[in-house]
Amino acid sequence: MSHGVKTQLGSWRNVVGSMLGWGLDAYDFVAYAFVAPIIAPLFFGQLGHLGSMLATLAAFSVSLAVRPLGGVFFGNLADRVGRRHVLYVTMLGAGLSSFLMGFLPTYAQAGILAIVLLIILRFAVGFFLGGEYSSSGVMAVESVIKGRGLASGIMQAGFDIGIFGVTFTYTLVATYLPQSALSTIGWRIVFWSGIVTTIIGWLFRRRFLTESFEWERAEKVSTPYRVLFTKYWLPIIVILLAAMGFLYEYYVMLELSPFILQTVLNYPAALAGFILTVLSASDAIGSVFGGVLVDWLRSSVRALLATALIIIVLIYPTMYAILMLGNGWLVLLWDFIAVLPVGVMQVYIRDLLPPSVRATGAGLSYNGGTWLAAWAAIITTLMAGASVKPVPWLSAIVINTIWSSALMVISSMAAMTIIRKMKT
Repeated sequence: MSHGVKTQLGSWRNVVGSMLGWGLDAYDFVAYAFVAPIIAPLFFGQLGHLGSMLATLAAFSVSLAVRPLGGVFFGNLADRVGRRHVLYVTMLGAGLSSFLMGFLPTYAQAGILAIVLLIILRFAVGFFLGGEYSSSGVMAVESVIKGRGLASGIMQAGFDIGIFGVTFTYTLVATYLPQSALSTIGWRIVFWSGIVTTIIGWLFRRRFLTESFEWERAEKVSTPYRVLFTKYWLPIIVILLAAMGFLYEYYVMLELSPFILQTVLNYPAALAGFILTVLSASDAIGSVFGGVLVDWLRSSVRALLATALIIIVLIYPTMYAILMLGNGWLVLLWDFIAVLPVGVMQVYIRDLLPPSVRATGAGLSYNGGTWLAAWAAIITTLMAGASVKPVPWLSAIVINTIWSSALMVISSMAAMTIIRKMKT
């Protein structure tokens, strides 16, 4: 086998390794979203229906809000010592934090201490996940020369491995355990099961990951965050706008689709779990399709603009069919259009930032988008009044999706100007 072929195989192994690691860490992250309807009364039942739902979503938001801190901390390390070593630590950290969620006492068992422990563990999951994203996506697009959009889409599709794993486990639990057991042992099983995927992913990374060639060839800087803020503050703002727009509309879908299916459409838990399991396939296809758009259009900026416009055009008819016509299976279409921009984002970051500060920039700007996304489901739920009727949800979801997609349009317009100046 020639040296060139070996290099190409090693490069795409990095893509696969990044994909698997991101997916297995996503398992730990997404597990909370899918058991939220079950654990809401266990930890926050004293607050009533609306209060318990908002408090449960707020605890999830802790994981989102803390991600920029993990992103900057681990991104800075990744730019200084390399992406590979950071990815070992972030995977284990997120996996162990989520595993411990399965041992939490409920409010009835420990009172306020249960809530404190819940928030601490959600903080830890978000911190390590922010570090994971600062390096895994960067590693994927830096490791290949051709097909960077495809590499980005494949890496991002790893998130769907996590979604599939969680929803598959949840469906098994909901199908084979008595309904009453979901609130005792069922939700704990979902969290415990993630440790298996964490160990498998960590062993794969230890065996196959190599350092990205772009980082190895780049001139290193001693303080990446200082260089980032002094020389590349404008690209950071532009990426941040895109990330805020994408993550906001995506987390509206991710956090609220289980609630829509089970509470608004009154689908049984097992059927809702099955639909959400299939959702992982539509999510993966959307991620890869968004990445392929980058290669087809030969521009991450044009691809981001295209995906944002697709969302704006299709969100109303999609949500009308789901909510007003009662077709819960179209949650799959909702997911597909919502996830399109994620396949673009890593190439978008690469095109706007040099490798010497790229992981720090990705950790800050992409994870920084979660500061807005952390409130997506809460704001949408407040607008809908946590109703069990479909009409309030239609306007709330559509309005929140359209305005957040508009942020991606603004970002892509600004990026066109920046890249044009970079070429002159």
